[in-house]
Amino acid sequence: MRWLNIIAALTGAAALMMLAAAHHLEHDSAFNNVLIAGLAQLRAAAAALAIANRAGMLNEIAGALILLGGNLFACEIYFSSFQDNHSFAFLAPIGGALLIGGWVLVAFTRAGE
Repeated sequence: MRWLNIIAALTGAAALMMLAAAHHLEHDSAFNNVLIAGLAQLRAAAAALAIANRAGMLNEIAGALILLGGNLFACEIYFSSFQDNHSFAFLAPIGGALLIGGWVLVAFTRAGE
């Protein structure tokens, strides 16, 4: 699952960049929102890196769901915080649901599957 490993590593790097950029926000609420999103994205990347070392199709799907969900969730919050635009607010709950679904799927997989 090399592709999952690469995307997870790039996602982690993006999360760190967004956390650094958060210090340039003017409002404390926007800073806090970006902090929450960045940590969620960073944790999703770390989970996907761990899952990438597991064999099996269900593990691959779970890792992809966690990454996709974490990125959708975080990117919507980044957009609304930096642009003060809530046009894509519907993406955060979709991303959250995918993230939760990925974690639930991990609960039913085995490391050597």
